[in-house]
Amino acid sequence: GRPLTERGMHWLKIHLANLFGKDKMSHDERIAFVEENKAKIMAAADDPIPAAFLNDEPGAVRPWWLDADSPWQALAACIEYTDAVRSPDPAAYISHLHIHQDGTCNGLQHYAAMGRDSKGAHEVNLATSDRPQDVYSGILRVAERYVNEDAELGVEEALQLKNRLTRKIVKQTVMTNVYGVTLMGAKEQIIARLREVKDENGAHVFDIMNLSKLALYLAKKIFASLGEMFTQAQETQNWLNESARRISSSMTRAALADTIKMAADARKSSARLRTAVKQAKAAGETLDCDEVLELWPDLGPGAMRRKRLDTLADKPMTPVAWTTPLGMTVLQPYRKMVTRRVATNLQNINVHDVNMPAQINSQKQKTAFPPNFVHSLDASHMVLSAIECKVAGLVFASVHDSYWTHACDVDKMNSILREQFVKMHKQPIMANVKAEFEQRYSDHMVPIVVWDYVNSFSFEKNGELKGSQKRLSKSGHEKQAEQIEADLARKHIESCDETEGVLGGTDDLVQMQIEVNDQKLAESMEVVDLTSIELIDPAQDLFGAARQADLIAYTQSVNGNRIKDERRALMKTYRERVSQLRKYMTQMAKKTAPSEEDKIKLCAAEQAAVDSKQVTQGTLVKYIENLKAERDTLIDGLDAKYPVKFDRSLAISISQRDDKEQLEQLETLIKQGKLAGRLVKGHKFTELTFDDLPAQGDFDINQVLRSPYFFS
Repeated sequence: GRPLTERGMHWLKIHLANLFGKDKMSHDERIAFVEENKAKIMAAADDPIPAAFLNDEPGAVRPWWLDADSPWQALAACIEYTDAVRSPDPAAYISHLHIHQDGTCNGLQHYAAMGRDSKGAHEVNLATSDRPQDVYSGILRVAERYVNEDAELGVEEALQLKNRLTRKIVKQTVMTNVYGVTLMGAKEQIIARLREVKDENGAHVFDIMNLSKLALYLAKKIFASLGEMFTQAQETQNWLNESARRISSSMTRAALADTIKMAADARKSSARLRTAVKQAKAAGETLDCDEVLELWPDLGPGAMRRKRLDTLADKPMTPVAWTTPLGMTVLQPYRKMVTRRVATNLQNINVHDVNMPAQINSQKQKTAFPPNFVHSLDASHMVLSAIECKVAGLVFASVHDSYWTHACDVDKMNSILREQFVKMHKQPIMANVKAEFEQRYSDHMVPIVVWDYVNSFSFEKNGELKGSQKRLSKSGHEKQAEQIEADLARKHIESCDETEGVLGGTDDLVQMQIEVNDQKLAESMEVVDLTSIELIDPAQDLFGAARQADLIAYTQSVNGNRIKDERRALMKTYRERVSQLRKYMTQMAKKTAPSEEDKIKLCAAEQAAVDSKQVTQGTLVKYIENLKAERDTLIDGLDAKYPVKFDRSLAISISQRDDKEQLEQLETLIKQGKLAGRLVKGHKFTELTFDDLPAQGDFDINQVLRSPYFFS
């Protein structure tokens, strides 16, 4: 033990009040509570459990200390306080009791500090104030406001919950939000709390059949309240979530290249084997094992294990790892369980096979990272504080965010706690994490969903324009490696249980198609000069680039049809002229001249050539060849007259991950008929990058040094 001292008596009183649930009062109010109840405290120390109460005698009074939040700790504090007061010199009394200093929703304290969130910092006592703030009551007030607003609109759930919310109902969800509780998890927590709400007669207030519906509604309101009160904190949590999602679905460039090569080799081996089997079957022969293994070596010994390992290439294998402010590397171990079926004489059983590599549990990696990261900061602060306490000669113990020491040393420990917290958070923690991720995962590729804007047009027989319903086939224009990569990216996304939500998760390539039979849209189309058009950058003007793509595709379609029509007309004219000329020359070669009525009529050019003796029986073949050459020259000139080819790149590809707003805008324009193309979904791997860090608030972290209720 150590001498209590006057300041130690001060902290012993505060500790005693805290154990009776008075931790939301100011320090002076807590001390006043102890002074007002001094007689009860000393009575509890002298006779903790009176015989009358123990024997359940009529009229026996329940011991006062049993109503404390932590009764047995409260009794120990009552005894320590009584012994000190009754000692000759209370300041010199040797105290052995540990005094607690507790943080206020410690996870939110770290989030508020990282984001320099002024409003959030005030709510979790990082900022200086006259009395401690109660974050749970603050969230309750915001949630009540949301519920009251909905009640005015007649929302059924709000009407049932109005004026019935309590601090206890919201506390657990607020406390666990920073540690990764999901919406469904929060719902279950709130269901348990709502079951406890009873009226003055002891009957349940809420219908048990409606609890799930009410709890889900309230969970959403609590999450919204947290977002309003801790803006920077929630943005930081979202950044950590998204970064973990990308990391856990990524793979290295080398692994990606090896996987593509492995898949390509397997396809070649399979094709060779199929060909050999067909040839052997045609010759009435069969392939022996050696021949099969020569064509496809992977079918040899260890094929099952090799196949199991090969399937992991389709799955994400990268865990999230980071370095704490202490310099310790943390790696999340979450992987999906691999089982092996073992046959016994009685039954088949599945056992966990620890010898087989297992894919990453991407969902767990994502949801667990923010709470694990905050826990690592919490642990770092604890270790740094413990080291300084040892240097200062303090006896130190802790449980999570509750730090203990002798009463006489609380002031010193409080200074150390604040100094180490400020020292740690003066480091650019988030910037360091982002820089570490960029370095650690610099060679990683991540699968993404991309949407390509494409368009093609055709004409009805009546000449009206309409959009083509033709399905695009990637197999005709993509290399095998690109196909394998796209398929691998799709499998990775599926294995991570991603929802590809903006335009739906279907694999149908033709996702949207707007028929250009809208008169207004059809009239807005115009032919452009493909030889001199300046392309619009989609990054600068997405709608302009898409509209330009429509006009280019429209021009190609119109010019293509013009070429077909004029070529058809030239061919028809040529055939008619040659046919008439041949008939005329045959008729003129007869001995009897035809009458004027039966005489073949030639066009002016051929008639002039005949009259001028340019066409005779001897020169007819040569003349027809000249007509054909003239026709071919005119046909060849159609490509220059009506350009169709457009060699410059006109790719409009939108990442569902990075350009969600643009994708939604383009979808809206297509649905409104302002664009004539469609969006085609695909998958690919792209370089793993991380979003910019959320903007920080204006909170001065040095205020923690002066905050009396940071730990109290």
